[in-house]
Amino acid sequence: MNFFAERNSLYSKIACLFILIFLSSIVYFNSLQGAFQFDDRNLLNREWITNLNSFNKNVDLKSYQNRPILLWTFAVNNHLNNQHTFGFHLANLTLHTLVAVLIFVLVIRAKYLIPKEYNSKEEENLKSVNHLRTSVLFFPLATSLIFILHPINTDSVTYISSRSSLLATFFYLLTIYFFTETLLNFKTIKYRIILGLLTILGIYLAVASKLIAVTLPVVLIFLFFVIYIPKYFPNYAKYFTISKIILFFGCGGFVLIYLAYLLDILYLPKDQGVELYGRIPYLLVQSKVVIFYYLTKFIFPFNLNVDSGFPFTEYTTDWKIFFSIFLITSIAWLVLKWGNIWVKLGSAWFFLSIAPTSSIIPLNDLAVEHRMYLPMSLGLCLITGWMISRSKKVIQIYALILIVLVFGILVADRNLAWVSEVALWSDSVIKNPNSPRVHNNLGKAYYEEGKLHMARFHLEKSVSSIPEFAKAQFNIENPKNYYERKKLANKTPKGSHILNKKNISIRADFAEPHFNLASVYLDLGQLDDAEAQYRITLKLEPNYYSAELGIGSVKNMKREYDLAIAHFRHSITLMKKATGQSDYDLARLNLGEIYGKTHRYKKSIVELNLAIKSNPSMFLAHYNLGTAYMLTGSYNEAERSLKTCLKIKPNHEPALFNLARVYQKKKEWINSNNMFKEFIKVKGAGLSAYSEMAWNNLMSGNMEQAVTLYEKVLSFKPTNRIALINLAKIYYRLGKYKISRSYIDRAVKQSLSQAQSSDLKNLIKKLSSH
Repeated sequence: MNFFAERNSLYSKIACLFILIFLSSIVYFNSLQGAFQFDDRNLLNREWITNLNSFNKNVDLKSYQNRPILLWTFAVNNHLNNQHTFGFHLANLTLHTLVAVLIFVLVIRAKYLIPKEYNSKEEENLKSVNHLRTSVLFFPLATSLIFILHPINTDSVTYISSRSSLLATFFYLLTIYFFTETLLNFKTIKYRIILGLLTILGIYLAVASKLIAVTLPVVLIFLFFVIYIPKYFPNYAKYFTISKIILFFGCGGFVLIYLAYLLDILYLPKDQGVELYGRIPYLLVQSKVVIFYYLTKFIFPFNLNVDSGFPFTEYTTDWKIFFSIFLITSIAWLVLKWGNIWVKLGSAWFFLSIAPTSSIIPLNDLAVEHRMYLPMSLGLCLITGWMISRSKKVIQIYALILIVLVFGILVADRNLAWVSEVALWSDSVIKNPNSPRVHNNLGKAYYEEGKLHMARFHLEKSVSSIPEFAKAQFNIENPKNYYERKKLANKTPKGSHILNKKNISIRADFAEPHFNLASVYLDLGQLDDAEAQYRITLKLEPNYYSAELGIGSVKNMKREYDLAIAHFRHSITLMKKATGQSDYDLARLNLGEIYGKTHRYKKSIVELNLAIKSNPSMFLAHYNLGTAYMLTGSYNEAERSLKTCLKIKPNHEPALFNLARVYQKKKEWINSNNMFKEFIKVKGAGLSAYSEMAWNNLMSGNMEQAVTLYEKVLSFKPTNRIALINLAKIYYRLGKYKISRSYIDRAVKQSLSQAQSSDLKNLIKKLSSH
């Protein structure tokens, strides 16, 4: 029995779908427990992620440029499985599998969609279509299998924030499916109208997931001419050959992208590519990227890297650019003139769908692996699947087994690099050792794990390699001059259509490594080095408010409090200027801390209340505020603030201890002891808690418990003066004079204050009468 034969259609299709689902689950199984990576964690801090009810208030579904559908899926994910990576990874894997299923379905449908007129004139085309009909499922299975297992897609599937590529591709293909349904004349009018409306919705969903879907209308119009014209206007079919349509719509697609880019209609990149490269140089170098990176990695999917570090080169000095342009032109000409129908369609799909990121829209990174996700789907994978399906059956089976084994092993191995940020960037630093961004990110990862010396090593490597990297990677001779030119362009009201946008983010950030290195120096106590790096950061980016805050922290640690206060206040000004936000919570927190340390509690309370107003979830601000209230005798306010801190962070040890002290000040001895017990559960047994609890019992008249607790204090520190004196007093009150005398003898051997000495003298006088 032929497994792929059309007569076994239903059984065979189900079996093929099972194979796709099973294999994708196996190879990506070890990705499901991967950690949140850099951009993932930034998303999780957003209000609409942590609270689904606030999504509609914070995310505008009409603002498709900000990817609202993508953001909505993240919000739902977090709502269902709060702060756990498993649900996020499972959603990505599910989308990837669904995309492969759509590829399978659409390739099967190809035999119905492509009219005979496009095949009958070419013997090879006719042969291939007949071959498709006699072995209908091998071609679509091979195509979808290559796609679902190809290692270059690991970035899109395993990296949670790359879901945008998965979503856009899913809705892209689903919309094509809906559209082709509307062109089938044997369907009812009502059914076709409904599918037509879903097609319009699908275009929005695709574009609102990622703007690479801007080419979708071009593909739909192309399908209209390929499918509708030959069926309903057969006399005009001869004027609409596949080669002419591909050439026309290929050019039309590029024109659409260019117009959308110029008019801000659909595609508004948030990168600094224009400033880094320029449109024409970027377009030229992308020809080299397509040939020497994308196609090379598709054929040889080894040495994959989250940060490829593909260098920028000038067309005047790099022969590979002209060679790539010649090669692409030659391939296009050969495909249009002699190519098989599937090769034509696959080539057109690849070049059209990769155009938004590899044409006249400059992005910061010249080559990124997840940009291949959509172009591969019905592009390179379709061509490869057709080539394999043309071979002998034995070779077909061996080819599929080889793909499953090799690709499966490579994907599973690549998933291990995404387990943690340290693993990811350690892998990247081996493959791209001269990139300051790679060393910076690895240094940050080590810093967050508390490995300060490893962090310092990589961050020092990062800052030392910036000048050469900036010149090689971005063609920037002077990083400082780059920032000055960017700042000037942003101030120009209408001088630059892209650079005057407020939502531009600088990913070519030469200041960040200096800032991160300064933070490591600060934690290591290298205060002068930290200040020097913070000042370099501010020279590169004068509005870097976090660096200004950092200098304030250095001055604070040097006990130069007035200078620290000045820097913290200036950081607030810079923060408002840079972001438009009303206040800077971290600066207010630090100001409150300094005022508290210098006993200016009223000012401390003012600053800490401002910090809380700006960020109510800042538990340290609540703790410091509660402490300030306690020190000023406002015990009810102190209790309220410390309870709020513990509500946010239940096991915060200092808040537990201070709340127990507040109850002590309010003479609520039982509440105080209960809170000290909670403190001991978290912190463990210790001298300070037992001493305070003993005092509480002493003041409440529970002498026996006070004795027990003071004895525990002495077990930690036998020379504790307070415990010795109070035990002497307690035993005197209990009439155990001999024991009282023994504690007095131990106490007088210690270095006592004048008040303590007076207490003991009075007690000795009382004991002398007994």
